[in-house]
Amino acid sequence: MFQPEPKASAKRVSRRLLVQTLIVIFVTSVLACAQTPEAQQPSVPMQGAQSAPPSISLSPAVVMAKGNPGQGLTQTLTLTNQTGREFAFELIAEDVVIKDGKRVFVPAGETPDGIAATAVFSQKMVLVKAFSSASADIRVTLPAHTNVRAVVAMFRGTDKLPTSTGAVGMTASLGTLITFNLTENIKLEQEVAHVTPASASANMTITQFIANKGTEPVLPEGAAAVLDAKGALVGKAIFSPQRLLPGERVEFVADYPDQLQPGDYRVLCSFQFEGKTLTNSTDFKVP
Repeated sequence: MFQPEPKASAKRVSRRLLVQTLIVIFVTSVLACAQTPEAQQPSVPMQGAQSAPPSISLSPAVVMAKGNPGQGLTQTLTLTNQTGREFAFELIAEDVVIKDGKRVFVPAGETPDGIAATAVFSQKMVLVKAFSSASADIRVTLPAHTNVRAVVAMFRGTDKLPTSTGAVGMTASLGTLITFNLTENIKLEQEVAHVTPASASANMTITQFIANKGTEPVLPEGAAAVLDAKGALVGKAIFSPQRLLPGERVEFVADYPDQLQPGDYRVLCSFQFEGKTLTNSTDFKVP
């Protein structure tokens, strides 16, 4: 059965499946053009209240599940509309595959043994009124044999929003990424880290490319330690976390905010994932 990740809240689904839901708000801002003329009229705020910028968000943004082929997953998705107008969305599912190291969204049915073709939504259309929320369920079943490890449940906007210039209108679309770990074949490979010295307008940055050479999605967490010529710790920086699908190669970036004195240094990069650790080091000089 699908097992939740450690320290995550689990939700019971059909066939006694358990999934971990990582709640992250995936926000697509809808600018002033998303408000109706009435909503643009000034109003008197409540005492002590702060007005939030208009936005549309979808929760959860990511669902991570572990299990076996042939099992199913049901997930509730909630769209929140913090704008002054209502929006309509059609619900579709697309497979997420990697081509030439990049993510590609493929319509349901176009990928052999894809997951998106099995998706069933509790409703095909969702109308979200101003300053309210609406929910829908998605049900997917893993094929017996599949190389696909991710699917996106897409709320595709059907409303054309006017632009300030009167040009072609835009639509608001949001998606929840659902990933599946089906085997223990987890393998990441690091490339040599690169240090970009600080400038008058930017901090020093440490970049590290990591490639997913296994068959399962991975979410590594990393940090960079800066050592002086004597090996003493000078400071550290945290890499922004990013999820890697099988076959994906991603650049991780850490911003080092402190100013280093001229001299020789070494940066030690370390990433943790699924109980494993990747480390490497690079020497650099500050003139």
